[in-house]
Amino acid sequence: MSTKGLGKGLGALISMFDEDMESLTNNNASKSVSQNVPSQIVPRGTIPAKEPAPASPASSTTIDKDKLAAISAVARSITEINIDLIDNNMTQPRKTFDAEEMRELEQSIATHGVLQPILLNKVGSRYMVVAGERRWRAARAVGLKTIPALVRSYSPRQIAEISLVENLLRSDLNEVEVALGIKKLMDTYLMTQEQVSTVLSKNRSTVANSLRILNLPKDVQTLLEQKKISMGHAKCLVTVTDKTQCTALANKCASGNMTVRELEAVTSGKPWNKSLAPPKPQSLELKELVNSLTFALATKVHIQGDERKGKVIIEYTSSKDLERIKNKIR
Repeated sequence: MSTKGLGKGLGALISMFDEDMESLTNNNASKSVSQNVPSQIVPRGTIPAKEPAPASPASSTTIDKDKLAAISAVARSITEINIDLIDNNMTQPRKTFDAEEMRELEQSIATHGVLQPILLNKVGSRYMVVAGERRWRAARAVGLKTIPALVRSYSPRQIAEISLVENLLRSDLNEVEVALGIKKLMDTYLMTQEQVSTVLSKNRSTVANSLRILNLPKDVQTLLEQKKISMGHAKCLVTVTDKTQCTALANKCASGNMTVRELEAVTSGKPWNKSLAPPKPQSLELKELVNSLTFALATKVHIQGDERKGKVIIEYTSSKDLERIKNKIR
């Protein structure tokens, strides 16, 4: 079965339905307002401005009949389904639901109802959520008896693809959930990275980078899930083969003591510091010494350490420059 364009297709369906429903609502609101606004009152003795001529049929916006027909078909397919007959998708990629976001969604649904239908798959006499689990959970939490839904018949592979795409479109999965979702598609349905990139409408390199995250130690993956480290940090950390070292670096990044650029420097081959202790601020005396040496030697000088122990690093740019510095020191 071909899956080409499913990601774009589902995205187009969601955006098309959302945008046109909003457009329809706005148009109706505009008409309502215009009908209730009185004609402009012109002071006596003033020549009223000419009203603009009505637009000719040729200049008016052309209605996309195919798009309108598709929207109408979707709207006619929406039906109210008993919430007690709906089960969640145990294989869906989203494993965690932000508590604060769920509270906000519950408040919105309690006030306005469910504004957009969820997508269900018919399973015997019951239904399974394919897309819209957050809305279903929130509707159930506030005590709704039914929920608007589109009921379809999908294969297990289609359900896995749509669930992953829908989560990426509507509410961002964390990077680990995305990687696990991609791996499940590849393992279960023997899909290649190229095929998955087509389904998700993403570059193949993006898919490859997501999969590499799963090589990180579990503790590091947890930090990424909790957004304590960024995807930029994770891309650097996957190059660290020593798990203990990788975890220590990740913890340092999570504590705010190492930026992505600093981590890149460490993972690119600089000496490994087991303590990973952040550098202590230098004393005023050491800073003045650096300035004096820089002036005296006419080159950049660095001091690593403190008054008790450390290194003095003197930079040079050529063999002649090194000879010049050597003569100055003598």
